[in-house]
Amino acid sequence: MTEALMIVIAAVGVFIVTLVVKGIRIVPEQSAVMIERLGKFRTQLDAGLNIIIPVVDKPRSIPWRATVKEGGQKYYMVSNITNLDLREQVYDFPSQSVITRDNVGIQVDAVVYFQITHPQKAVYEISNLPIALETLTQTTLRNVIGEMDLDDTLTSRETINASLVETIDGAAQAWGVKVNRVEVQDISPPQDVLASMEQQMKAE
Repeated sequence: MTEALMIVIAAVGVFIVTLVVKGIRIVPEQSAVMIERLGKFRTQLDAGLNIIIPVVDKPRSIPWRATVKEGGQKYYMVSNITNLDLREQVYDFPSQSVITRDNVGIQVDAVVYFQITHPQKAVYEISNLPIALETLTQTTLRNVIGEMDLDDTLTSRETINASLVETIDGAAQAWGVKVNRVEVQDISPPQDVLASMEQQMKAE
């Protein structure tokens, strides 16, 4: 056997081993991976050992945005993932400005607890699930608080939370998502309004 032939055989062996390794896909517990064949959805890989056809089958890359707290500030972390987390997740996005019925601008900080129940829908029915949930929550917040006076807003968090869950969960079901809870963490009126309220309390 010539040296050139041995090199070819070794190269072919390495190529075959590489294909076999790439064809093995281990998915962690409580995760799911969408597999596409030539750009078209083929199957969903569940937790455990899975076999795919290398080159032809590829995991779908999913755009994902999360919020990270650091130094008391929140900022976005954008990435592309292949493993969808099927556990309950927390999406804590930055506070937003909302106007009450009596035209007071306030800052509202909310957090959404959700769980992906239908991974295929979460990938193919919406382009970016976290952004969609954030936008939906912000819009619903504006609608709910826009129908309340400032005093009611400050004392009715449970009512606001219940309204948010009902509306957001109803819309998110089309994306294969179950919204378990939405909690308003903080409501911050302007400083002049706070000062006025404090003076009123002292007078009373």
